[in-house]
Amino acid sequence: MARIISVEKGFKIIEMSTMEFLYIGGLSICDCCNEMMLKGYYIPVLNSAYCEKDFNLWLNSAIRYDEDIPYEISKFEQMKNALKI
Repeated sequence: MARIISVEKGFKIIEMSTMEFLYIGGLSICDCCNEMMLKGYYIPVLNSAYCEKDFNLWLNSAIRYDEDIPYEISKFEQMKNALKI
């Protein structure tokens, strides 16, 4: 089941399974490395989904900018509604 995870930097993140990516119309393929994901992370501020390895690499250098927050919240709410979480 999709779940919202918290990260220290404050980004809104949704952990999803292959079936959940398929349910929303995705192919469960990492937007960074193009590999198939059994579990992935939807990153609303990027409107992208990354595998665990690429998610952690991104998170290490990511900076949460105030001007991105309205967009992030909008995409986060859209995905929450689509997944009914």
